[in-house]
Amino acid sequence: MKHLLLTTLVALTTVACQKDSAEQIVGTGTLRITPSAVSDVKSATGEAVTGGKTIAVPALSEFSLTITGTDYNRTWASLSDYSADEERLQAGMYDVAIQYGNIDEEGEDKPYFYASKNVEVLDRNRTTEVELTATVGNAIVEVTMTPEFKGYFVQHDFTLKTASGKEFTLVENPAKDLFVAPQSVTLDCVCVRQTGKQDILPTQTFEVKARTRHIVKYDLEKAGNITVNITLDDTLIGTETIDVELNENA
Repeated sequence: MKHLLLTTLVALTTVACQKDSAEQIVGTGTLRITPSAVSDVKSATGEAVTGGKTIAVPALSEFSLTITGTDYNRTWASLSDYSADEERLQAGMYDVAIQYGNIDEEGEDKPYFYASKNVEVLDRNRTTEVELTATVGNAIVEVTMTPEFKGYFVQHDFTLKTASGKEFTLVENPAKDLFVAPQSVTLDCVCVRQTGKQDILPTQTFEVKARTRHIVKYDLEKAGNITVNITLDDTLIGTETIDVELNENA
């Protein structure tokens, strides 16, 4: 009798294990991720050679990973912490995203890389392959001046204000790239003539785009009047006529 009871328990346990195993195979799958990142920032004028820029790409181990699905939301601080073999997922649709940096943390040397994809995890222990290529999600803004502008104004202060309210000082040929969120920004310029007179030029408001290098150029022309021309990516966005003092020789 004891032998029969033991045999029955073993049989029931075997059936239960087989049932659990079958449910695991039928209802779940794995997600294998192949990440990469590209370093190019495009020119807004389409000049890939002269207007674009290549920035340093962080190591993929510095990217975070987030997988979100129905009743599932998990983030790994590093891609290297994720194991497809250990993380079994219920069959269904998932959003998979890799990220480096924070789009809200604007400033010098603060690129934001991002990529996402909606994928389906298949059941019966099958593996879904996902390739994610992260690109720069914020914009670079620079300022440049022509020799004519710098010859007339001996001092120039440029202040960029972003949609978040942060303010940055722009200088020509910066040592570090300034990254800002792709929204509307404003640029103010206060400059001083050779005579010491200060001029406050009109505020310029414009949109900046992700993965784009924007260049604002200040030029000066003398044709009867003295006029400041302001261009954004080779498109004229503002002009200002300067009143000339009688004692100016410039």
